[in-house]
Amino acid sequence: MRTVNHGKLLLIDLQDLGGIPWLYSAICLIFSILAAFTIQKEWENWNHLVESIKGEADAIRELWLFSRHLSNDLKGNILECIKDYLSTIHREWPVMEQGKRSESEENILDALRNEITRLTEGKGKMKLIPLFNDIVKNRNRRLYQSAIHIPHILKNTLIFADVLLIFLSLFIGVKNPWIDYIFTLSIGVLAYTIYIVIDDLDNPFRPGAWHLTPQDYKVLLGDISKNTVSLSALS
Repeated sequence: MRTVNHGKLLLIDLQDLGGIPWLYSAICLIFSILAAFTIQKEWENWNHLVESIKGEADAIRELWLFSRHLSNDLKGNILECIKDYLSTIHREWPVMEQGKRSESEENILDALRNEITRLTEGKGKMKLIPLFNDIVKNRNRRLYQSAIHIPHILKNTLIFADVLLIFLSLFIGVKNPWIDYIFTLSIGVLAYTIYIVIDDLDNPFRPGAWHLTPQDYKVLLGDISKNTVSLSALS
């Protein structure tokens, strides 16, 4: 590629670019395949995490609804366990991305398990035990999915490929300087956006424009609290 320096202006003979555009296209293709594969896997993990959160919240709601038909003693104890569990999840949500088991949650679930086992054999116990198992199953799934992240070597490879893609676009000459500027800027914005999407999907609990919140648990806790206040006022 020949260059001619006229004062401060560097002119590039575009006819000497040869196969550089084709090589750049090959690099873009490799990057797009790698990025698409990563986004697809991260999106699957995101969906599994959302399903586990909603499944856990739905099971807790059903457990609460069924427990209202029990005696006042057992109903009150189970209700307190459910409220404590929801409050604990909401309080410990910021550190949930580590996928570690919470001792507070474990203690509350153990207390709830003990209350359910106190029930005599009958339809009530047969209904509550499967619901409790669903809560534990979805919670374990939530913790497992929370601990899954992109391997460091893959993430570093994507960052390197992203920077390389933007840097090499500077060597693709276009006669019109404005079109060249728009071309380079567009590649930079798109490549950086792809990385931002991958990084957000890899950190679903991190506060930002796109992240998971404990809204399902918070709404359920509000419904239980309102219902408890209403029943107390009626009695």
